[in-house]
Amino acid sequence: MGDIGASGASSSGESDRYFAPPSPPSNSDYRHARGWAHSILMRPIHTLEPRVPPQPQQTAPSAAPIPPADPRQITVVGVCSAGKSTLIKTLRDRGYKARAVAQEHSHVPYLWQRSRPDVLIYLDASLSTIRRRRGVRWHQPMLDEERRRLSQAREHADLYIHTDGLSPHDVASRTVTYLNNSRTGAELKAESDECQVK
Repeated sequence: MGDIGASGASSSGESDRYFAPPSPPSNSDYRHARGWAHSILMRPIHTLEPRVPPQPQQTAPSAAPIPPADPRQITVVGVCSAGKSTLIKTLRDRGYKARAVAQEHSHVPYLWQRSRPDVLIYLDASLSTIRRRRGVRWHQPMLDEERRRLSQAREHADLYIHTDGLSPHDVASRTVTYLNNSRTGAELKAESDECQVK
């Protein structure tokens, strides 16, 4: 091995790789180290915590069905725009078994009987009220024909309500009042026994 001069080179003129000073860090190395440290320090805490697998959702038991307020089958008939659909919706919302029969459009006079009603309700309205509610120009012969088709149902109706000047709430209130008052003691006892069995 040759002698080492003051300049750090051997006598052969080649630099000694064993005693060469380390190269200073470049700007790119510094930025890389700083970026890595910054990403670790600024990482949100929740990303460093172990992930917990989602738990299956507990399904709440379904509520028991609400028993009907009245076990009787209620059928509603009447002329057009007398308020049948509105009354049916209100009764069903309160738990009654109610349905409408379009007897006014049928030539079969006993069509309403096919629903086997326990209570038959007839809603009526005048020509002026029908015109106002429907927004059409009806004529008296049209109303007369509907009433003719409803004549048998009118004779057998348990409750007749002329809806002129009455709000839907008034019609429903009168109907519910009648249904409550018309229930016999035997029906109430049978319903009570049925609830006890359930």
